[in-house]
Amino acid sequence: MRLIDLSDAKGQIRVEFAGCNMKCPYCVHIHQPMKEWSVEDIVEFAKKSTTQNVYLGGAEPTLQKDLLQLIEELSGAGKKVILKSNGMKPDVLEKTLPFVEGFVLEIKAPLDDIPAIMELTGMSEKRTKKYVGLLRQSLEIARHKWLRIWIRVIPEYVNVNTMQHILPDLEGASEVMLYQFMSNPDFDLPFKGHEKPTPSWSELSELGEIVLPKVPMVRLVGDKGKTVLK
Repeated sequence: MRLIDLSDAKGQIRVEFAGCNMKCPYCVHIHQPMKEWSVEDIVEFAKKSTTQNVYLGGAEPTLQKDLLQLIEELSGAGKKVILKSNGMKPDVLEKTLPFVEGFVLEIKAPLDDIPAIMELTGMSEKRTKKYVGLLRQSLEIARHKWLRIWIRVIPEYVNVNTMQHILPDLEGASEVMLYQFMSNPDFDLPFKGHEKPTPSWSELSELGEIVLPKVPMVRLVGDKGKTVLK
C-alpha cells in the first residue's frame, strides 16, 4: 500500500495514503513522497498502539486495492476505523460498512455548480458530472454511519450565498467541519491568490451559524484554533 505517512499522535492512528483520482490545484498530497507499507505492517503498527481510533485519509484511500482487507483486519483487532474519501468510489464505501465506525466526505462547492467543481478538482466536465453523481451515492451510503462532511472554505466557492445551495446535501450528517483555507500549511497550497488564512474567522463563524440548523454539530477549524457550535 502506498503511504505518505503513518503516525500515532493526538489520540488516533493516522494512515495517510498516496495517490488520488483528482487533480485539485491546492492539494499538497500530490507533491509528497510516498513509501510502500504492507497491510501486515500497518496492522502490526496499530496493534502496538494503545490508541483504539484509526483514521484512514491522505489523498484517496479507496484507490488502494487492499483497503478492504486492511479495514477488516483493523476492525478485527478492536480498532475503530474512520474512513475519509472524496466519494468517487461508493461501491468501496458500501463494502466497508460492516467494519467502520464512520466516514469523512468532502463537499467542495455546491454540487450543482459544475464549472466551480471543475476548477477545484482539475477534472473535465464529463468526469466532474460523473463525480457529482458518485458523491451523492457515497453521501447516501455514509449516512448509515457516523458522518462528518468537511468543507474547505475557499471564498470564491463557499460563501454565504453558495452555502444555501450546499445546505440540502448536509442533511443527515452527524457533523460538518468548516475549514479555513490556508490556515494550515500542511493542508493547502496557495490558490486563487490566497496565501494567508481566508476567509476571516468571523466570516467562518457566520457560515457555521448558517449550517447549524441542518446538523447537530458544526466544527470551525482555522488560525484561531477550533470551535464547536451546537
